[in-house]
Amino acid sequence: MNLLPRTLIVVGVLGVSLLCLSPNFTSNRLTVVFNETRWAGDEKVAIPQAEIDEFIADRENGLGLYFPDNECVKAVDNPRQCTLSRRFLTEAQVNELSQAFPEFIDEDRTFIQPDGIERFFSFLSEKSFKNLRIKLGLDLQGGMRAVLRADFEHYAKRLRENYAHTLKELEGKIAAAPVAEKPALQLQKEDIESKFTISEERKAELLAEAKRVIDKRLASQNLTEPEVRVQPGSHSIAVDMPGAGNSQEVLRRIKDTVTVEYRIVQQNEAADRLREERFDVYLQRLQDLYTAEVRPDPREIESLLKKVAEEAELRPEDGQLFLYWRRGRKANSALLPREFRLLGPVVMDGNDMSDAQASINPLTPYYRISFVLNADGATKFADITTANRGKQLAILWGDRVMSEPNINEPITGGMGEITGQFEQSEAEEVASVIKEGALPLSLEVLSVSFVGPSLGLDSIAAGVYSILVGFFLVVLFMVLYYKLSGLVAISALFFNVVLMLAVLSLLEFTLTLPGLAGIILTVGMAVDANVIIFEKMKEEVEAGRSPALSIESGYASSFWTILDANITTIIAAIILFYTKDGPIMGFAITLFWGLVASMFTALFVTRWMYDIVQQFHRLKTLSIGWTVEEGGR
Repeated sequence: MNLLPRTLIVVGVLGVSLLCLSPNFTSNRLTVVFNETRWAGDEKVAIPQAEIDEFIADRENGLGLYFPDNECVKAVDNPRQCTLSRRFLTEAQVNELSQAFPEFIDEDRTFIQPDGIERFFSFLSEKSFKNLRIKLGLDLQGGMRAVLRADFEHYAKRLRENYAHTLKELEGKIAAAPVAEKPALQLQKEDIESKFTISEERKAELLAEAKRVIDKRLASQNLTEPEVRVQPGSHSIAVDMPGAGNSQEVLRRIKDTVTVEYRIVQQNEAADRLREERFDVYLQRLQDLYTAEVRPDPREIESLLKKVAEEAELRPEDGQLFLYWRRGRKANSALLPREFRLLGPVVMDGNDMSDAQASINPLTPYYRISFVLNADGATKFADITTANRGKQLAILWGDRVMSEPNINEPITGGMGEITGQFEQSEAEEVASVIKEGALPLSLEVLSVSFVGPSLGLDSIAAGVYSILVGFFLVVLFMVLYYKLSGLVAISALFFNVVLMLAVLSLLEFTLTLPGLAGIILTVGMAVDANVIIFEKMKEEVEAGRSPALSIESGYASSFWTILDANITTIIAAIILFYTKDGPIMGFAITLFWGLVASMFTALFVTRWMYDIVQQFHRLKTLSIGWTVEEGGR
């Protein structure tokens, strides 16, 4: 390759890498938004503006306690919002502030503003910006610790609901069966009822399954290194999240019991009453809550549905009340609750499915979810569609009715589709829920706290100091032993570190102590690659070849040696990554990308440096070490 294209590649890679790293060193702007109301018992009351102003100005017990050297400037158009600037602001600090003052701080809208570079790289993210700040792990900066307690009462209640129809059928069979068949049917009934009493062994199984689902959810979000532990004594699960910025959003994702369910739509007098105009006011109120800027409080939604059920005089045998979500008739209208639905018990759920994939529906402008049923699910689906021909089958995503297709004929074959007015992100989320599995039981938040660095500031400072000293000693050795060629290696080494950190920024990687160990190891291996090249070049110089030929031969003869050594280590890094253990994954990721960067800098960048020197200054001697006379023979 000619020198100009190689120069463009090196300069381009370095420029993009520095751009990616720049947000880590510029000042951050934190927008703090304050709540307008707070709960006082069962009612919401307004928070006076005077309390907000006092909180912003208070440097002992208010906002100044966490940011004493930074003034929070109130927005001109919103007195309940202010912005402050600070360097090296972390998500963990924002989380600590919101946890300390949950009544004042609106955590969903309090955020660190992205800078211009992060907005420029927005094409790499589904959001309006790409987060390029390297996050630190629990051991380096702290984070959030949440303890979630299992709600076994709700689990038993749901089991009773799911088996209610089966038990009713069994009771009818027992009453009509001959005396000889009654004991077997009674035994079957007792076996189902025994499931409602949850043993300690079953509780342990449910907690272990919940931990597995939480692990998969956290692993699929980004490259953080969370720690999830079951605490069997209290029937709870502890989750440590490094540098979590929005604890409420994280908790919503962790404890979300959203799954995909199938229920038969009930057609009765109660369902007809819900279509009367007097209930439109409740639908409008629900739509207002879901379209508001602030996320709706679940207690308000539950309260409204309770009023609807009371006014419609719904009885348990009429069915369970749900909301039917769809888009309006206008173009680009929002997906909102627009009708009430009464549904029967769950007849099939996500546990009956083995795989799912989101794709464009060729018949509509929306997306669909194609799913594959397991063996039991295929049989169950065929029985359901056979027994309920002519009825509607409601498909629920969480508590939302997304579609209600008519059952025209039995569906066999073990495959099916979920259609509705899904956008791409919604369809992908439904598919992800099916593939990852839903939580087997509900989890309630027992406590949320901020966790400081487990290593302590002194240990962190000592670690950083040792890294800098080691780096300096490597630089000193390379310069003293390999002279001017050592400077080439050191330049490539700095390039290697910048490139590796830029890749980690693009991956939104969370850096922990094992990750730092991977970086240090790759720095050493990058120097090792240059040592191999330099020793080959020295042999060529000692053999009497010119500097230009020595450089050419040194790189040619070292290429496969370096490639073989690095590829075997890269394979080991890939194997370590697939262990899915947080600290080991962190080490594997930094090792993998560090090796890729070191091969690029050792084999491409350093060679480019020599060729640049050769282009503008014809080398007559090669400064390559103490054991060689500087010059060819």
